Amino acid sequence: MHRKRLIVTGVVILGLALIALGVIAWRVIPPESGEKVLTTLEEGRAWVVNSLKSIPGPLYFLAFAILPAFGAPLSLFYLTALPILGGTHAAIGIALALLALALNMTLSKLLTMGLFLPAIKWVIRHRNLNIPRIRPDNELKVVLVTRVSPLPFTIQNYLLALGHARWKYYLWLSLLIQGPIGIAVMLVGESILKGGVGYAMMAIFAFLVLTFALQTLRKRLTRDVSPAAS
Repeated sequence: MHRKRLIVTGVVILGLALIALGVIAWRVIPPESGEKVLTTLEEGRAWVVNSLKSIPGPLYFLAFAILPAFGAPLSLFYLTALPILGGTHAAIGIALALLALALNMTLSKLLTMGLFLPAIKWVIRHRNLNIPRIRPDNELKVVLVTRVSPLPFTIQNYLLALGHARWKYYLWLSLLIQGPIGIAVMLVGESILKGGVGYAMMAIFAFLVLTFALQTLRKRLTRDVSPAAS
């Protein structure tokens, strides 16, 4: 409990320090210099946003639905989804991003149990690995622990598919977990791309708090989850 309080205190102090540094910079830097810095940041942000908006939405959607199954970072899609898929309507971008996420999880499970299965079995056999089948009575907690773990999203999908997680847990429960995480990161990306320096610092602070919350949840769940082997 003492350690958790220290971590929470550290996260809060870090967030406050970032905000304080921004305020100090705003007050101390000469107005002319500050205006130049802000102008440069605004120009860079505008260039990034315009570049993202130039990417065809359907092509980006397909890439979102397919590439994370082959190891592409999911966070990269989260951070760039709203300008491309949403445009001026963030809600549409979020809905399309979550649909692409669901399609990607479906594709990953089908590949794991189909096209990729011979190669996966070969690796398991030659590496003397053991990926046990998830017990039905432990399935909920195993999926929860896996989804809030720091493992890459692709690896999470493969492990749960190899453990024969049922669709209601593999897909629907995972969407309930990954959805809010994805929305939070999408909003962080949106605030960084469209907000000012203050918004960016608050977004970073929010991301740190979210990361801490996930780590705390993972530790609590891990204590209660017995080995997945039957």
